[in-house]
Amino acid sequence: MKVLWKIALLLCVLLALFYFMGSRVQENEPLESPVKHGTAIPAPNKEVVELTAGPKRPETGLSTLVGKSSDRLVELMGEPDRIEPSAYGYEWWVYLEDIQLMAGVEDGIVNQVFSADQKADVTPIPIGQNINEVFRFSIIESEVNVILDENIYTFTLNSQDLKDRILLKYEDLYAQVYVDAEDEVIEGVRFINPKTLVIHQPYDMEFAGDLVVSNRPSSSVQMEVDRSMERQIIELTNMYREHHGLNPLENDYWLSLLAQNHSKDMAIENYFSHESPSAGNLSQRLKSLGIEHKKAGENIAANYVDAIEAVHGWLNSPAHRSVLLDSDVTDIGTGAYGKYYTQVLIKSDKKENPNSNFLRK
Repeated sequence: MKVLWKIALLLCVLLALFYFMGSRVQENEPLESPVKHGTAIPAPNKEVVELTAGPKRPETGLSTLVGKSSDRLVELMGEPDRIEPSAYGYEWWVYLEDIQLMAGVEDGIVNQVFSADQKADVTPIPIGQNINEVFRFSIIESEVNVILDENIYTFTLNSQDLKDRILLKYEDLYAQVYVDAEDEVIEGVRFINPKTLVIHQPYDMEFAGDLVVSNRPSSSVQMEVDRSMERQIIELTNMYREHHGLNPLENDYWLSLLAQNHSKDMAIENYFSHESPSAGNLSQRLKSLGIEHKKAGENIAANYVDAIEAVHGWLNSPAHRSVLLDSDVTDIGTGAYGKYYTQVLIKSDKKENPNSNFLRK
């Protein structure tokens, strides 16, 4: 009997060590965009069978802002809470109050509008709607054409895109529908003009004619872009958590510093991993900054168009999703450096999650 008690005690000790040294720090496989920006394929002899204008543009909702002046945007939505640069030459006008949304503005004209707010009017694609309803009333195609002057651009959506990142064509307007593939629910919608969609190249693309590109930001502007994307990642993470009945996370300075250092390290040292050759794994990096925690998880991503695409990629990767939607965590830090993104979430050792027992919807 004494031997059995000793064995049981030893097992308890081993399980405790496993929990405190292993499972409380979660690192996933790195997540890279399925489409690397700048890899469009020239197809000068490509024949395009269908060049229709697409269904009529929606007459109500946020999509009507695309193509309008920034003055009209202010008239309808008020002054933005922030104006910050993007990596593509336009500005992001960020609204955080009554309705959370982001509007791209270039030369005084709105080129896109994105929202993940369930209160936003994104007619005809309501956020929170089951995606099967969209399939029922919309034409979903695996190849979508964009015409700019004499140039033809053809986007090809793969099987995964058709599940979680659908592209709909309207007259002089496109809609990227971001779907939670696990729950089959629409999480966010981006209405975008043809030129900006081509510049983003968010799907595999062939083109006949000239390739439209944006100028690369200067180093000083890129630093501002990085800080902008970090804020957007936090805001979008909290919006998606809200959709799933989870508590919002607090932005932590030291976690963000850790995340920024890791993204910069990956870019400069040319690797893509949670394991830094110089700073070690997540557990070691947290320890080096004296960040105490009861639980920690890290998501990294590379080569995504922007913060919207990166967070959506994490949401639809099961391992990364488990970090993003962890009901235990309380604090977040984000780091962006060019096309490298890092997100660190912890359950703070200094406070309890006020909604730790809140059930998901």
